[in-house]
Amino acid sequence: MKTIRTRPTTYEQVHDNHAMVQRVEEGLPVKDVVKFSRQAGFTNDELAKLINIPARTYARRVAGRGRLKLHEGERAARLMRLFDRARRLFGTEENVRQWLHTELPALGWRTPVDFGQTEPGAREVENLLGRIEHGVYS
Repeated sequence: MKTIRTRPTTYEQVHDNHAMVQRVEEGLPVKDVVKFSRQAGFTNDELAKLINIPARTYARRVAGRGRLKLHEGERAARLMRLFDRARRLFGTEENVRQWLHTELPALGWRTPVDFGQTEPGAREVENLLGRIEHGVYS
């Protein structure tokens, strides 16, 4: 019997920095981003906005099964990393979606998904998750 090997999706490799560098440099497959968005509960329009791609451009890439450009892939990978880190802490996708869209005083009353749009902001959201995990933030 022949075993078919499938390559792990981008979301499954989100914490493997070496694999992610290669995936982002090659251009993240849009099909992986679509799969993540379904799991995370983001609409195509929400995801396009979060990774800073015009909704029509994103829709064309989805239809054409294309790849994201480097800067778009970095934003998508950052969002996946934040989502996965929060999911491990909060347990369910629903809890994560609620937390990501809650204005928090630790982020200047901005939401984690908004604050995490830049790399320094994403690092601060990850730091906040670490503090919550260790009971330092209430």
